[in-house]
Amino acid sequence: MSADDLLRGVGLDRYDINARLKPALFVLLPLFVTVAFWIPLARTGSGVVVSLLSACGLLYLIAQTARRLGRAVERRMGNAAGRKHSARLLLHADATIAAETKARYHAYLQSHGLSISAPEEEQVSPDTAFSRTRSAVDWLLEHTRPNAQKTLLFNENIAYGYHRNLYGMKPVGLLIAVTAITGHGALLWVRPLDEATLWIGLLIEAGLAVTVLLWSFVVTESSVSDASLAYAQQLFNHCETTTAN
Repeated sequence: MSADDLLRGVGLDRYDINARLKPALFVLLPLFVTVAFWIPLARTGSGVVVSLLSACGLLYLIAQTARRLGRAVERRMGNAAGRKHSARLLLHADATIAAETKARYHAYLQSHGLSISAPEEEQVSPDTAFSRTRSAVDWLLEHTRPNAQKTLLFNENIAYGYHRNLYGMKPVGLLIAVTAITGHGALLWVRPLDEATLWIGLLIEAGLAVTVLLWSFVVTESSVSDASLAYAQQLFNHCETTTAN
């Protein structure tokens, strides 16, 4: 049985595991690695099983915490992420999507009874235009939901959720990574170790340094916006399909 199968057994679905739980576990990874190196018992199979079983009651809480922090990031980013980002992309004034492509999206949405402001209307009343595109995005999300888990859209949704929630946990993740690299480095300096163990410890220290760099330069608002754009583009592809209802 895989780890994902075991996690599904405690009530977590594929989205929960990949978009919520895994970012939280990445936050804790430096702590896990450091403890496993310095406390041999934690490396034994029984220790891992006991730790996993004792943690199962907290997995859902951990996943929901990642979600809450990620949603806070989404609110803070405004129309640069999430549904508001998708709605902004449908506005005439936004040049991210080619005008001809966007016209096809608008035509599809209007054919299903949704209102889209004309360019002149958008200039006169931008708030109304945005409200209409936001409603169109909500409609698209509802009408792509039935088969979502079998489509590329669902995969992009997971990717967006992962990046959003990971960025939401960045302050905690960076603090834990810096604390781990500092504590691990200090212990390597003061504790006598044989040469082989020392080299393993130095490799772990290098890995912790990479983790700090990832948190600092890879987990950014830009990564969230890029994932949001990829999700929106996949969502709008629904407007191009001839079989969509």
